[in-house]
Amino acid sequence: MSRLPDPIRETIALPGGEMALLRWPNAGAPRLVFAHANGFCAMAAAPMLARLANRFDIVAPDLRGHGRTALPADPATHRSWKVYADDLLLLNAALDRPAAFLAGHSMGATSSLLAASRMDDPPPLALVEPVILPPPLYLAARTPAWGLFKRSMSIAKAARKRSRAWPDRAAVRTRYKAKPNFARWDDAALDGYLEDGLAETADGVALSCSPEWEAANYEAQGHDPFAAARRIGERARAFRAEHGSTLIGAGALRRRGVRIDAQAGIGHLAVMEDPARVADWIASVWDETR
Repeated sequence: MSRLPDPIRETIALPGGEMALLRWPNAGAPRLVFAHANGFCAMAAAPMLARLANRFDIVAPDLRGHGRTALPADPATHRSWKVYADDLLLLNAALDRPAAFLAGHSMGATSSLLAASRMDDPPPLALVEPVILPPPLYLAARTPAWGLFKRSMSIAKAARKRSRAWPDRAAVRTRYKAKPNFARWDDAALDGYLEDGLAETADGVALSCSPEWEAANYEAQGHDPFAAARRIGERARAFRAEHGSTLIGAGALRRRGVRIDAQAGIGHLAVMEDPARVADWIASVWDETR
């Protein structure tokens, strides 16, 4: 295989600061805007996105609180992923031409769905492992009782305990490669994550996405993906991994017209585990839904 193209780095001004972007320009090609998963960054998806650069004009932002983006991210006031949908809509409006195709992974997939549902003419969507929980949970998240319930969320507790600082990137790489989740990653995806998912400090490197913000994202479930899916319907396709899938409310999505493609032999972090497979799936969604 020929060498994959490197992205161009840009920033775009949004209210409160700047959003960092990776771009694979392709004049005249349909524009694809891709949103990454919670705790990661656009560079972690670069090996997957680069495989699509011959077909799309690609824009991949670092979401608020992640990577190189400098926008306010206060865990104490975070209630829903609407903030990411707002940012994606602002980004889309600020680009020289809007997205013809939206895609995302995990939290980024759900946020793309929320954003698309507010567009006058929503484009097709390719949702890789969107976080779709049981419908009653979202109702509970919009009640005062949620403040007590969210404290018991094990995934948020684990995020807050995450190591956040190391002497250098090599130390992080060695540690992460020993972890089962990261051991399955494509090497280039891990290198991309270490490039932008860590920030330089006086003592070494630290996580760009703070453990507190990552945890707050798990707890901030006050949005309504089912109302969004009702509006989008057949414009959206979802990739559901065999292992550790977050697409728990798949039946509720299907009832709203979203087609779900079950993917054998791969886990929730599919974008980083098998970039070529995910890129091929996203391309097939475009071919079949446009």
